[in-house]
Amino acid sequence: MTQRTPIALADIETAHQRIQPYIRKTPSIPFDFLSRQLGKECILKAEIFQKTGSFKFRGAANCVLAQMAQAKKAGVVTASAGNHAQGVASICHLLGISATIVMPVSTPGIKIQNTQSWGATTELVGNVYDESYEHALRLSQERGSLFIHPFSDPLVQAGQGTLGLELLEDPLTQSSEAVLISIGGGGLITGVGTVLRALMPGVKIYGVTAQSAPAAYHAVKTQKPSQQAVSFTLAEGVATQKTDQWMLDNISRHVDDIFSISEESIAKAISLLAEHGKMVVEGAGALPIAALLEGKIPEKRVTSILCGGNIDLPALSAVLRRGLVEQGRLVRLLITIWDRPGTLHAITEVFAQKRANILEIHHQRAGTHYRMGQAAVVAELETRGFDHTTEIIQALSAKGFHVERQD
Repeated sequence: MTQRTPIALADIETAHQRIQPYIRKTPSIPFDFLSRQLGKECILKAEIFQKTGSFKFRGAANCVLAQMAQAKKAGVVTASAGNHAQGVASICHLLGISATIVMPVSTPGIKIQNTQSWGATTELVGNVYDESYEHALRLSQERGSLFIHPFSDPLVQAGQGTLGLELLEDPLTQSSEAVLISIGGGGLITGVGTVLRALMPGVKIYGVTAQSAPAAYHAVKTQKPSQQAVSFTLAEGVATQKTDQWMLDNISRHVDDIFSISEESIAKAISLLAEHGKMVVEGAGALPIAALLEGKIPEKRVTSILCGGNIDLPALSAVLRRGLVEQGRLVRLLITIWDRPGTLHAITEVFAQKRANILEIHHQRAGTHYRMGQAAVVAELETRGFDHTTEIIQALSAKGFHVERQD
């Protein structure tokens, strides 16, 4: 790994020139819906449209291109929860270099498949990134391969910092009062923060972490290296267990504050971006929007970096379903009935009259908790919201049915 020295603006400018032929300049987009909701000017830096769907391509490309001799001679090895893996695999594919990627067994299937689609060899080792890292490091030492650390490498950080240069070039973002950046290992905030501190010193830089992966948050708040257990999080891209002194120094140098966000807010942010921003964003990428939803940010003109969009379909489906339930647009009703011919028709007739969409319906006759002659109908409905559901319940009650909501 490259000697661990703090990067400077010149390193990022060099990286920008080096990787320019390979990267996409991603757009900045006003998020009008959230701006109206919060009374702020909310801008999205949509790095979800970067090659491989993540900012990680920038750092991987810079690191490989700067060390081509070793990379071509013995290949490249890295460890990653997914996005860095895809970045390394894709740049190696473009340059004709062999790549081995070690990934945690909990990595979403879509990220594994995407990594393999670039021709990389994948190995699933460990439950979290840190365990994968140890195996990958041993592997690279045995082979003499170029090891590319996902964040704790100046060349990687300089590559990520090129995103900051784009913020300064874009009229929408160059006058931001605050920039929100997700933090896992801290490579992105180190790179972008180096640019902003040098060329836009008045802007506030806020780091955002997941409560379920608290190492970076604890490290910054206590100003001590931290190792913390990782529990389930939608933001698996920031799920690192420990922050060492060097990374703590890098992060602390660039953040004005750091926030820890709940899984519920992350889920709401993903749903909001999908429905109102028309963007598919993974949990780590949605963290800045989640921080805005929790009211953490006082500034009025805010840029949120959507750092990745590689969420797998089962997770996205679960999040969107939860969002519909929270908005009252997906509801399950338990309706107790007298088991007589025509009763089920009477219930579905109410649903039709009230324009509720039936997703599932079950007629349950067996059960000792019903009186003799009684049964139950469990209906899952798509409605327009809480008021619409109330109308449906009132209409059913008026026909003599006992109705309970099952949340």
